[in-house]
Amino acid sequence: METPDDLAAALEAHPDAGIAYRKLPPSHRRGYLEWINEARRPETRRRRIDKAIGMLGG
Repeated sequence: METPDDLAAALEAHPDAGIAYRKLPPSHRRGYLEWINEARRPETRRRRIDKAIGMLGG
């Protein structure tokens, strides 16, 4: 799966989270992507991206 632009921008803005994300095995990265892409509303998607950045250490 390709990293969506909004998640990629958030990972670039938080370098520690970006490094942690890139170190994850592909299955874990896919889990983050699926969770974020399941969001139906833009607000929910933004919240999930913010939460993912926090979980990754950003």
